[in-house]
Amino acid sequence: MGGTLDALHALQEIECKLAAIRGKADSKRRQVRVHQRARQKQDTLIEEQERSRQASQLEIDRIDLDLRTKEDSMAKHREALNKARTNKEYAAILTAINTEKADNTKMESRQLEVMAGIDAVRARAESLTDERARIDERIAAAEQALRDYELETADEVGKLQRECDAASKDVGAGILSTFRRIAEKHEGEAMAEIVMLNAKRDEYACGGCNMAVRLQQVIGCKERGDIVLCGSCGRILYIESVA
Repeated sequence: MGGTLDALHALQEIECKLAAIRGKADSKRRQVRVHQRARQKQDTLIEEQERSRQASQLEIDRIDLDLRTKEDSMAKHREALNKARTNKEYAAILTAINTEKADNTKMESRQLEVMAGIDAVRARAESLTDERARIDERIAAAEQALRDYELETADEVGKLQRECDAASKDVGAGILSTFRRIAEKHEGEAMAEIVMLNAKRDEYACGGCNMAVRLQQVIGCKERGDIVLCGSCGRILYIESVA
């Protein structure tokens, strides 16, 4: 390999180590986000239960008001019943009272049904709240694991970053920018070795993606030390030895 390729090769070793550390940290961050999304879902379910409870309570209050209104009406009808002058008037008032009694019975049954529903909603809400507390514990544990890992690897990351900065000084700004862009895409592996498939037919492939590499690219890389990119995966190609 040429001087620039040698520098990039050394830089890749450092980048791969950094990528491995960052990858583990990212995995721990994803775990935190998974638990956070679970908590958001749990919060939504709890809110739904609360809205259901509130709606049921409004219905109970409305029925209670209707029952009191019916009781007042029935009291007035009872007074009127005592003052009825004819059998027809008496029968009409009695029919009204019986109708109101039947209506009251239906409303009381509905009220009891809604009350039972509220009890079920409250029990469900308590269960959801308990699960949310457990999720909070998992979030706290995941966040602590992330902090511990970041603290544990801080010195190593700092050391590798200093090595990376030192190695980068031997690489031109344009090439370095290309290298880092590719390294970010391929978890630090910005370079790939050219693999010889068939020497007689001059067939070569990228060691990163196994796609074909043109002979002109091999010659440029081997004889002139050109910076050659794989046409498929975009990695910087290098060659150790070609028969």
